[in-house]
Amino acid sequence: MIAGLGLLALGTVIGLTLLIMVRFGIAARRLDRAISELTGGRLRHPVEQRLEHRRNIKALKNQCGIPIERLSFDLRRLRELIAHSHGSATQQSALRQAYDGVLMDTCRMLDVPHELDRPTAGLERDIERVRVEAVLESRGIVLSRGHRRDQNADH
Repeated sequence: MIAGLGLLALGTVIGLTLLIMVRFGIAARRLDRAISELTGGRLRHPVEQRLEHRRNIKALKNQCGIPIERLSFDLRRLRELIAHSHGSATQQSALRQAYDGVLMDTCRMLDVPHELDRPTAGLERDIERVRVEAVLESRGIVLSRGHRRDQNADH
């Protein structure tokens, strides 16, 4: 009888422990998802951050051709010209093609996959351009002059 009660108590303790662990795991996953949604996925595991940092450093060390700073400057300059362009459709198209060329050079330098070299136009091309810009900004490329001024005003 005492042995039966001991086994029952042991089973209860193990069962409750397992139940608590399962519930904690579910709660932890929900918390991770909620944090990811709130931060837009900016918070990542430290190992992932270190790996991305190493990839970026390697890309910068192995760069050839135009320095990344020059490409960043050209992207900001062309972006501003496109935003304030009142020229003909041909001029605007030429500015966009030049911008896309610099975007592709920057992507090659930082190993960012893109589809800007595909023969697309219109909305599909604009969406790909915005996607590539977002990836480059996440890698530290500043594409907007106003963004940089606002950042420096705080410091």
